[in-house]
Amino acid sequence: MQSTRRDALRFLGLGSAAAMMPRIAFAAAGTEKRFVFFILRGGMDGLAALIPVGDPGYARVRGEFLGQQAPLMLDSVFGLHASLAPLKRHYDAGDLLPLHAVASSHRERSHFAAQDVLEAGLDRPNSNSTGWLNRLLAEHERTTGRRKQGLAIGATVPFALRGPVAINSSAPDTLPGAPAAFVDRMMALWSEDVVLGQAMATDQNAAAMEPREMARAGNLQAVVNLARLAAERLAQPAGPRIAVIEMNGFDTHSAEANRLVQQFNALSQALDALADGLKPVWRHTAILAVSEFGRTASPNGSGGTDHGTGGAGFLLGGAVKGGRVHADWPGLRPAQLYQGRDVMPTLSLTALYKALAAAHFGLDGSAVMARLFPDDNGVPAADILRG
Repeated sequence: MQSTRRDALRFLGLGSAAAMMPRIAFAAAGTEKRFVFFILRGGMDGLAALIPVGDPGYARVRGEFLGQQAPLMLDSVFGLHASLAPLKRHYDAGDLLPLHAVASSHRERSHFAAQDVLEAGLDRPNSNSTGWLNRLLAEHERTTGRRKQGLAIGATVPFALRGPVAINSSAPDTLPGAPAAFVDRMMALWSEDVVLGQAMATDQNAAAMEPREMARAGNLQAVVNLARLAAERLAQPAGPRIAVIEMNGFDTHSAEANRLVQQFNALSQALDALADGLKPVWRHTAILAVSEFGRTASPNGSGGTDHGTGGAGFLLGGAVKGGRVHADWPGLRPAQLYQGRDVMPTLSLTALYKALAAAHFGLDGSAVMARLFPDDNGVPAADILRG
C-alpha cells in the first residue's frame, strides 16, 4: 500500500499530539485571591515580545529581522509587538506589568531541564518531585485547615501542580491531531527517509501545508477557549482559585516572524479573555505569563532564534501594580550579553513566585518561604503587586 504524507503525519502524531496540545488545570484554595499561571512553552523570544527599540544595541543585534509593524511604545525604551495590541489597554489602565530580562537561576538551554525548574520553582532540575504551586496549596491547607482538590483537563497534571495536594486529571476521549510544531520537526527529521520522506515531500503546494496550518490554527484557538473556560470557572464564588494554562509553539528556530504573529495574536487574545471574564473579581486577580528561557539576541541563519537565557513575561491583573515596565535592563552591547549571545538575566523567576506567595496569597515569613523554595535564599521581587 502506498504511503501518503497525511498517513505519515497521522502516524507520527499519535504518540505525542495529546501531550503537546494546550492544556489547563484548576485548583481550589482557601482565599478570595485568583491566580493564573500561564506557561509559554518553547522559549518565547523576549526581544520580539517586548522590544527594546530604545536600546542603542537593538538595531545591531536585530536590525529588520522581524519585519513587523512598528511596536506599540510603552516608554522611551520598550514597545509591545504589534500582535500584542490587546494588552496595551491593560497597560494604560495600570493593570499590566511587562517583565524583561527574567530567568530562572538555571543557565542550561535544555527545554526539559528549564521547564522542570520553571515549574518546580527551584534552582536545579530534578531536585524535587513537587511543583511550586502545589507546595503553595499545601501551605494554604496548613494555615487555613481547609483541604482542597484540583482538576487537570488532560492526560497528565502540569508539574507546577504536582505534589501532596490531590490534583485529579480528566483526559478527552479522542486524540487530537499532530500539533504544528511537532509536524515541522518530524518533516525535518524524516526528510531523507526512503518511505516517510517521499510521503512528506509529495504535494508541496498549499494543500500539502493544510494539516500543519490547521493544526497550528486549532491549537491557538484552543488556548483562547481555555482562557475563557478558566475565567468562567475562576470567577464563580465557589469555584477554583488557581489555574495553570499551557501554551506551546514558542520554539521558533525558523520562520519566526510569521509564527510569532500567530502566537502573539493568540496569547494576547487569551490574556484579554481572562481579563474580560474575571472582571467581577479583577481586584483579586494576578496572571503570570512566563517561558522557560529567552532566545538568542541575534537571529540564526534560518530566520529564527535559538535557545537563550533572559526572556520576557507579563504580570496582569487588578492586583498588579502595572502601567510600567519592570526591568533592570542589562543592555544589548556585546559586553552586556550573557556569554556573548543572550540577554543577561537580572530578574529572578523565583523572586516573582515569592512575591506572589507573600503579597497575593499572604504566605509570608522566612519559615514559609523556606518550605516553598527550599534552595533559594533570595528576596521576593519588590513593588509588583498592589498588596
